[in-house]
Amino acid sequence: MSNSPYILGNTYHNLRKLQSAHGGEDPGKVGINNAKEKDVNLAIALQLRDILQKKGINVVMTRDTDTSLKENGRFSKIGDLNGRCSIINKAYDNNNKCVLISVHQNSFTGQSVHGAQVFYYQKSAQSMKLAKIMQEKFNKDINTEKAKNEKPNDSYYMLINSKCPGIIVECGFLSNPEEADNLTNSDYQKQLGDILCRGIMDYFSEMTETK
Repeated sequence: MSNSPYILGNTYHNLRKLQSAHGGEDPGKVGINNAKEKDVNLAIALQLRDILQKKGINVVMTRDTDTSLKENGRFSKIGDLNGRCSIINKAYDNNNKCVLISVHQNSFTGQSVHGAQVFYYQKSAQSMKLAKIMQEKFNKDINTEKAKNEKPNDSYYMLINSKCPGIIVECGFLSNPEEADNLTNSDYQKQLGDILCRGIMDYFSEMTETK
């Protein structure tokens, strides 16, 4: 792992861990346009990675191809999650000034439901702060018709078992026709990457100011 860079001239060393959910044998949700969540997640995560790296930010990906993480050569949901948590926690042990961004897509039985929403582990104050900042970014740029609130959670395995502050970002609903089309559009994916980047940078700027 390379030496950590500075953020915008601030002397706050930092590292980003990007978790592109699902992959390989696990497609995640399937959109109304037949898009697989795993592919959309990876595309957005790669956009965010590229944006962050251009700013000189270190990034650790749990996956950067269409793969899953296997235990003993066999795929299982819990084995995949354990593998991802291991990557995340190893990176944290090397540099504890970092955050986890887990990219997901949502789905619902009704096609009208849409919008981006951020989830965080309710026992982590720093995760709550990160989630609040990120949700504000999405409300301004994506959820323009109706704002959503960041949502606490006490059951998401990865958030509970990761050492660093982290959030799950549901970027939109694959069950909504318009949003599903947007989520598979490379320009929109880049826009989402930019929103995520700005949320991350603002979080670390605030953390630096409070020290």
